Amino acid sequence: MPDKLTNGKLITCILPKGRAYGLQQALMEERDIHSVNFHRARGVGRTQITARGIGEQQEKEILEAIVSEDVADELFQFMFFKGEMDQPHGGFIYMTSLPSATEMLIPDLPLEAS
Repeated sequence: MPDKLTNGKLITCILPKGRAYGLQQALMEERDIHSVNFHRARGVGRTQITARGIGEQQEKEILEAIVSEDVADELFQFMFFKGEMDQPHGGFIYMTSLPSATEMLIPDLPLEAS
């Protein structure tokens, strides 16, 4: 049975393309946090394309980490600075409460006979 986390926090980072993988690796290597996932998204930026009057398409990476409430503030600060969100156009970060979360585990599979 997977472990259940109660009173956890979901930390979400919206980062420029190419930054999420490095932050994910830093969380795993430096903080031993393995409940991290990232994916890519596109959206319309604030820059106007004058000919059409719409924003420019931008690709972003969204990194999400589920952590316990007691280490959430410390990891939030670590992620903010390690992900370079303190720099102009560095992205943004926010945290939401999770009443409960379940750890996802990959089952052990038997070795195939060749």
